Amino acid sequence: MKKVNIAGSGIAGMSAAIYLSKKGIPVTIQERKSRPGQSRHGDYEGLENWIFDENISSFFYKIGFDYSKIKSHPVNNFKVHVLDKEPLLVKNKEPFFYLVKRGVENNDFDNQLYKQCIDAGVDFRFNTIASNKCDIIATGTRKASAYVCGSSFKTSSKNQVHLLLGHKFSPKGYAYLIICNGFGTIATAFKKVKNININYLDNCKEYFRKLNIDISYEEDFGSVGSFAFSSSKISLPMHIGEAGGFQDYLFGFGMKMSMASGLVASMYINRERSDAKLLLKKINKKRRISFLNRILYERLNDENMYYFAKKFSISNNPLSILEQAYVWDYKALVRWLKIKNRYEIRPT
Repeated sequence: MKKVNIAGSGIAGMSAAIYLSKKGIPVTIQERKSRPGQSRHGDYEGLENWIFDENISSFFYKIGFDYSKIKSHPVNNFKVHVLDKEPLLVKNKEPFFYLVKRGVENNDFDNQLYKQCIDAGVDFRFNTIASNKCDIIATGTRKASAYVCGSSFKTSSKNQVHLLLGHKFSPKGYAYLIICNGFGTIATAFKKVKNININYLDNCKEYFRKLNIDISYEEDFGSVGSFAFSSSKISLPMHIGEAGGFQDYLFGFGMKMSMASGLVASMYINRERSDAKLLLKKINKKRRISFLNRILYERLNDENMYYFAKKFSISNNPLSILEQAYVWDYKALVRWLKIKNRYEIRPT
């Protein structure tokens, strides 16, 4: 069978590649950097447990990865903070998400996916500008609708996860602090406010340091996020991952969404076209409902945020609340049709 060329060795590109390779289709990934994960900074990110139905192992197996070979840490509880309010503990029997460390080190998520791709026979061409004849485009976002500023750091503090909300820390967004085994990530994702120049990351660090959390030897990083939708129809070359707008618009838990888009493209190329279209339809429903949720979220003030956080805190099963927030029904369809063309986050 004809070789498939993929532009970009991010998690979406590697997901498409390993699926095709295990189906006996030769695959080459063209990557401008020297290895996968090089654009990351040893920062922690979460694989969510509420958007897709499958458990985490099944999700990875369906793509072609062995999840048992991936180093991760389940998170069953975290604290939510709003300025001048009592922090709220949110906990659940099942994990909310699984922490993975992004980057090039041996136990980093990107590197572990890379090693499994190599074992499956995927050909990588590093330090290479992708040709314009690639079948799959997985080169990341090119548009900036939101901004992320963060730091990776070392710490003596115990393992913990915090969500920090409010306009002082992350206007129309969210901030978080994650500590796992002596390493941590603090970041704020926000939309810029016109004529206001505030260092939101410094505000976040100051807040957590007042809680006696050790943030030392910081290495700052920054990135951008986009809220653009791709076409709901499949055609080659297919844009996947952030290049195609495949992400969770509400809280940015987009890794599984990105990987699933890689599966769509690879199934389509492997002539599993009915299954590919069904999966894309499912993903697009999840994306649209997260889009609607994001619109509502951005309208909240600090008091509103604390009110909803309290609902999660007192619930016996807050994970189920998140799951229901991603259910596509008639009401969601009506909201989508009314809102999709008159909001600042516009599909393209």
